[in-house]
Amino acid sequence: MEIVIGLVVVIALLIALGVNTFFILEGVLVLLLLVLLATLLFFVYTAFSFIGSERIAARFDRIEKPEGKAFSSAVYISDGEELRNTFPNEAIFKKRLYDKSRVITLIKTRKGKIYDRYSIVTVAAGLVLGTASMVLLGGWSIGVLI
Repeated sequence: MEIVIGLVVVIALLIALGVNTFFILEGVLVLLLLVLLATLLFFVYTAFSFIGSERIAARFDRIEKPEGKAFSSAVYISDGEELRNTFPNEAIFKKRLYDKSRVITLIKTRKGKIYDRYSIVTVAAGLVLGTASMVLLGGWSIGVLI
């Protein structure tokens, strides 16, 4: 929220200083493209970390907020070992998605990070939507700014 307020203040100052609105629009579009690019790179990095990873059978145990972390995540049990999902848990359909009676497959990367199927769907959706957003916003901004 502070970033949005800061951006509004900067834009108001630029308008007060008489900067052309075209240049302000160009700057906002470049910032949006940089944020989209950073998000897309995160999903690409995560997807590439799946290469060479191993599949583990596990059972959902609980949802817990780790100490010092901002979000709670799912904890799974596999061969007596607790495995914490790397991504935050799905909050909306928590009762439908996390079932203690089923054994599911997790992905464990070479660096030891754990991803459940909901995280994998999130990464896939992020790749598709991030790429589409970059192409559409990039194409639109090139058409508008040139």
